[in-house]
Amino acid sequence: MIFKWESQRERLLRFMKISPKKKLEWLREINEFTAKYSSKRSNLIRRKLRTR
Repeated sequence: MIFKWESQRERLLRFMKISPKKKLEWLREINEFTAKYSSKRSNLIRRKLRTR
């Protein structure tokens, strides 16, 4: 949802109110999605960067 009327500070405060557990769940979902739908080359590069 986009709130054009809110300031940058208000937006940051709104995001800070989201629980850390919820943020981690979203991050996990994003990582699973990118791993599933990225090309083999992208996944290989990502795997190499993780090992360093």
